[in-house]
Amino acid sequence: MSVKLQEIMDLMEQIAPASLAESWDNPGLAAGDPSDRINRVLVALDAIEPVIDEAIAKKADLILTHHPILFRPVKTLRRDTPKGKCLSKAIKNDIALFSAHTNLDIAKGGTNDELARVIGLENIELLIETERRPLNKIVVYAPVTHAEEIKSAMFAAGAGCIGNYSDCAFFSEGKGSFRPLEGTNPYIGSQDKYEIVPEVRIETICPQNVTGKVISAMLSAHPYEEAAYDIYTVNQSPFAEGLGRTGFLKEETTLREFALFLKQALGLKNITAIGDPERKIKKISLCTGAGSEFIETAAKNGSDLYITGDISYHDAQLAYDYDIALIDATHYGTENLITEVLKARLKEAFPELDVIKSEIDGQPFIGL
Repeated sequence: MSVKLQEIMDLMEQIAPASLAESWDNPGLAAGDPSDRINRVLVALDAIEPVIDEAIAKKADLILTHHPILFRPVKTLRRDTPKGKCLSKAIKNDIALFSAHTNLDIAKGGTNDELARVIGLENIELLIETERRPLNKIVVYAPVTHAEEIKSAMFAAGAGCIGNYSDCAFFSEGKGSFRPLEGTNPYIGSQDKYEIVPEVRIETICPQNVTGKVISAMLSAHPYEEAAYDIYTVNQSPFAEGLGRTGFLKEETTLREFALFLKQALGLKNITAIGDPERKIKKISLCTGAGSEFIETAAKNGSDLYITGDISYHDAQLAYDYDIALIDATHYGTENLITEVLKARLKEAFPELDVIKSEIDGQPFIGL
């Protein structure tokens, strides 16, 4: 049973809102039509040629990746260039291409949170704050019979998150009154008859930029013709988003022991560590992909170790200067773990959809 591509795009917007992406980034739909019907999705880190060929062989209609296939405007589509060849193959075989990049790095549950989870960090905080989103409180009055359905719809649309807690709401029972006038089709009662019915007041919170979606979801789940609701601006600390994470291991270990653990956890062929192998490690900062620009930040927040990818010789020198250990877990290794997460999220939302994870090893570095 197929799913419309737009429905998958809407889910990805919930998982990783495009508004979170860095200004230089280019996530979203690179090829395809939102009205296309999707039967099979192939999830991968990159839309490289072996992945395109895999999608063709496995009859996938959509390749969902972390890295966009295009970062800059296209001036030509020549099949004798690597990008042009990949795009031409995808288009010729009616395969849509969609990506969620820095927006998925920043989003809760994205690449950075997943790496922190795999490592086992506790008391996790943002490494770099990139955005503060003001909050709204939404209050809606609903019949008791539909309170759970309405609440769940609002949570699915992005409401109910406070810090590291989700599904947050407050309920209070009371009575609501109304008189349906001429031309109405009331869910409860009849025209021109005054009604007093048991109702539930549902209060929850959401970032202002998703308020419209939350209201639409609430109205779709609400049985009343005219749902009563209020929207309030909240003056408390806004909802923060950002790159990287900082946290603590449950137990102190050495750089050597931790590097070997991380190598196995990420399935790496090799791993590079900078620092004294016997150095004690407890507080860790990380940034998936290429995050060497945050070495100084990690050192100044008191981290014993910073994990990222694409570390250069001069990055290593900087780490020595700041007395912080480094691990280059590779760009691929720190981000490829998100493919399993995306596969699970798609299957949860669309049980009828066939979702497969790419079997292509896209790691360009080899261990000898």
